[in-house]
Amino acid sequence: MNQDSVIITHKDFDNKIYVANFFFTHCPSICPTMQRNLLKAYQKYKGNKGISFLSHSIDFKHDQPHVLKEYATKLGVDNDQWQFVTGSKSDIYGISDKYLVFTKEDENVPGGYDHSGYLVLIDHDKHIRGVYDGTNAEEVDKLISDIEILLSEYKK
Repeated sequence: MNQDSVIITHKDFDNKIYVANFFFTHCPSICPTMQRNLLKAYQKYKGNKGISFLSHSIDFKHDQPHVLKEYATKLGVDNDQWQFVTGSKSDIYGISDKYLVFTKEDENVPGGYDHSGYLVLIDHDKHIRGVYDGTNAEEVDKLISDIEILLSEYKK
């Protein structure tokens, strides 16, 4: 379910390039940096219907749609090109495995959740085309460069 309480499925990303990641709204460590860096890509491609962004909250207890909506608004997201989604624990953690991204509920880490800060670039065929450290500005620049390559491939 997304920030607008709408059910989102893989079909919403058919024939699109998208960037997926995992975060939680009250993260005290890497999430703020990762999301600000991803915002740079969102702003560059804002309005381009060929690319979307998908942030999965790993805090299935706290990050309900209204919390995700407030978070997205504060971040500067003002269209449906970037979806912030939540779901059950098994749904979210099962999805992270498919993206090969580490996520774990862990009361011993700040915020109660542990996860990697990867941004995962997915092509039209839903294949992983790249994985980037979302906390590293140079890696995010590489993501943007690779998005350009994919966009040009699909124009042919």
